[in-house]
This record gives sequence, structure tokens and C-alpha cells, in this order.
Amino acid sequence: MNAFAAWGLSILGLAVITTIAEMLLPRGKMRNVIRSVTATIAALVIITPLPKIFKDGVNFDFFGDDAVETDSEYLEYIEETKCKLISNAARDYLAQKGYDGVEITVTLDGFKVKSATANIVETGITGDDGHINKSEIKKLLAEYFGIDKEAVMAYG
Repeated sequence: MNAFAAWGLSILGLAVITTIAEMLLPRGKMRNVIRSVTATIAALVIITPLPKIFKDGVNFDFFGDDAVETDSEYLEYIEETKCKLISNAARDYLAQKGYDGVEITVTLDGFKVKSATANIVETGITGDDGHINKSEIKKLLAEYFGIDKEAVMAYG
């Protein structure tokens, strides 16, 4: 802990001790004497480190340079979750447009979709179903994500 933080904690501790002592003291002349002594101690606690602080400067880095680290596993989890949520929303959108079972994979740039891939293997054509139009799927996804049609790939 650096000197500035220790100084602040000393003042805070003194304030707590003074408050507790005030509640325990009896009323009368002795209370005023103890208050005066406590005030003098408080002034000394506050004033004593000031010359060193003014000489060396104030360092507000309470935790050091290596105290704050990113949790890469958590960031990867968040990124995967964003991708899944966006992919699921796009899959639901395609289902509304008549293309059920399309699996979507997206590549993100922050919160913006950079590219998308549509896997239409699981859709299957049954009975009297019509032809699966890959170019229409690509067009729908490009419009949905607000990206160029060239950034969307469909296979299957």
C-alpha cells in the first residue's frame, strides 16, 4: 500500500476511534479535555505526512501496475455468447422467411457483424418443398446484418 493510501486509512481509523470514544465519555470537564487531546492527535496525523507528500508528489496508484488484469476466459465467453445470440436471432429471422434449420455462424468486429456463414445442410428438402435458394439466403442475411452480400457465405 502506498503512503497516500496509508495516510487516508489512518485518518479514517482515527475518525472511527474518536467517534466511539465520544460515545463512551461521560459528560463534564474531562470530556472537553479528552476532545482537545483527540483534536491535537488528529491534527498531527493529518499534518505529519504533508511535507513528504509535497516533496515526493502524490501517487494515486493504490494497487500497482499489475493489479488490474483482464480475464481472457471471461472475455472469450462473452464473445462466444454474443456470437450465439446474434446467430440465433438471424436463424429465427430466416425461419420467419421460410428457411427453417439454417445454422448461422458470425464473425464480429466489436458489436458489428463482419461476416456470416449459413449452413443449409440440416434444412433438407422434403416432399413437395421447393428448391433452397442460396443466393436469397445470402441476400436476406446481408440485409439483416447490414453487410455486403460478398461477406455472407452459404454452403450445404
